[in-house]
Amino acid sequence: FRDCTSLTSITLPEGVTTIGSYAFAGCKVLTSIDLPEGVTTIGDYAFQKCTSLTTITLPEGLTSIGEFAFQKCTSLTSIDLPDGVKSIGNATFLDCTALTSITLPKELTTIGEYAFQDCDVLTSITLPEGVTSIGDSAFASCSALESIDLPEGLTSIGVYTFYNCTSLTTITCLRTEPPTVDSLAFYGCDGLKTIYVPDGSEEAY
Repeated sequence: FRDCTSLTSITLPEGVTTIGSYAFAGCKVLTSIDLPEGVTTIGDYAFQKCTSLTTITLPEGLTSIGEFAFQKCTSLTSIDLPDGVKSIGNATFLDCTALTSITLPKELTTIGEYAFQDCDVLTSITLPEGVTSIGDSAFASCSALESIDLPEGLTSIGVYTFYNCTSLTTITCLRTEPPTVDSLAFYGCDGLKTIYVPDGSEEAY
């Protein structure tokens, strides 16, 4: 269905397990879609540039979301990722400029490069305890992001991860031994005023 520019809605039957790469990419007037129970995989670029997509229901059995899967879904305002999803791929939500909230699954461990870059109305995000790494530029230019808690399991933050997050004022680190932080991770965060680290921490940023 790639580039079916007049497709407004679609109903997928039970039994579908995989949404292939580019399956609905460029369906610019598709406004909503419910994925049936049983879908476990969303392929790379599956919904890229679905610029009218405002809602999508993801089934509980979903475990894998490909790279660029929702890139430039510029009308998508919120999304809940089910608990089975353990990683967010590179650029999955890149340029989702209307995204104000997202629920991350408890089992999430990694956030890929550019995953939320330019989601410039996203004001807050809660990282689950099991997240161990955040990729390069993952939250770059999220200019409305005001605060973030770094979970206890986090061990590394990549280059430009929070680049130009100009509204970011507070960071709370929940890990006794702070994660490895690239020197440019918070470059351009001109509003950053406070960094909290736990009692007993031997080092700070």
